[in-house]
Amino acid sequence: MTAARDLDGLTLMCDVLSAYRRDLERTPDVITFGTQDERWLREALRVERLVSQSDARHPRQLSRLSTQPLFRGPRLLALAEQMEAAGALTLAFATLASARRVWERSDVESCGIAIFRQARICRTSGATHAAAHHYAFLYSYATRHRLPELRGRALVGQGLLVALEGNPAAGCRWYAKARSVSGGHPVASAVAYHAEMNAALSMGDHSAALVAGWHALETGALGRYDEAGVLVNLASLALRAGHAGAALMTCRRAIRRCSHPRVRLGAFAKGAMAAAALGRARQVERFASQLIGVAARVSVPFEELEARSELAEAFVLVGAEERARRLARSAKADAQNHGFATVIQRCDRVLRATQPAVPLLTLSTAAQRVVAELAAA
Repeated sequence: MTAARDLDGLTLMCDVLSAYRRDLERTPDVITFGTQDERWLREALRVERLVSQSDARHPRQLSRLSTQPLFRGPRLLALAEQMEAAGALTLAFATLASARRVWERSDVESCGIAIFRQARICRTSGATHAAAHHYAFLYSYATRHRLPELRGRALVGQGLLVALEGNPAAGCRWYAKARSVSGGHPVASAVAYHAEMNAALSMGDHSAALVAGWHALETGALGRYDEAGVLVNLASLALRAGHAGAALMTCRRAIRRCSHPRVRLGAFAKGAMAAAALGRARQVERFASQLIGVAARVSVPFEELEARSELAEAFVLVGAEERARRLARSAKADAQNHGFATVIQRCDRVLRATQPAVPLLTLSTAAQRVVAELAAA
């Protein structure tokens, strides 16, 4: 599975230098991914060189590399996650591919996490067929090595792919199964509840979405990134229920919780929408400035374009129609290159000035309690 080819034409499997070059070519507006590019390349090249040399001499020597500080799982996985977070997706994928050659012989947990990260990179890159293959392999790997969290995450990943294809109800069945096969593992359960919240929202079951999101937080098992992501989604739901104040507070909590670009793009966009609903044009401008600053430094196409299209809607609400149209035209052009249908539709509504009047959500008693908790936080 390590050498599996990308089935969607993105060529994620390549040497480190080629991977870095492909990432830059994919993002013409990015000169570097930040201040750590040189360090990332230096360490990734060391990983690649040591793995290649050991493999050429004797494959069994690969396991000996695991004793070197460079191949310590948490350290190298954190390095690859920094690359991924900044948008150097192919570089992160290539680094993980090399590391897996070592870990599959000596560190089954780090190897499993690497497979999961590669699956996620494929999914966020739009390589959905490759992502499906990685998630399927992760499930069998996690089952074989008794890694319940990753076993559950593999099924959550499969559910996300099904939901992206337009079948969120089927996705929910995958999420329920993920909680079951993981033996109720708190992290897997929390991630599954988070995904279930998104699916419920896409099906229009807003009360179920709020409750599922709250269950995800209640597990207490989410890391900063996932917890902040849940908060952003809860903020979106609170906003649609007419509780803009609670939504704004929840966005701020998410921003304080995590500095990850994906989370912050969503939090700034939802925060702008909440501020616009409250008639606070200056706050919308501040969120817009922060959003554009993050977008200029990273390459996460879907999250960026979704955030830009939502920001366009926020500008409409505060009467900045011309700025909204410019932003919508730009976001639509980029979204068409990627085939992001939901982003295109939102931009079209802005461009046609056909923002529908959306009635406030009617929430269940349990969902109303969740909103009250958000407002009190």
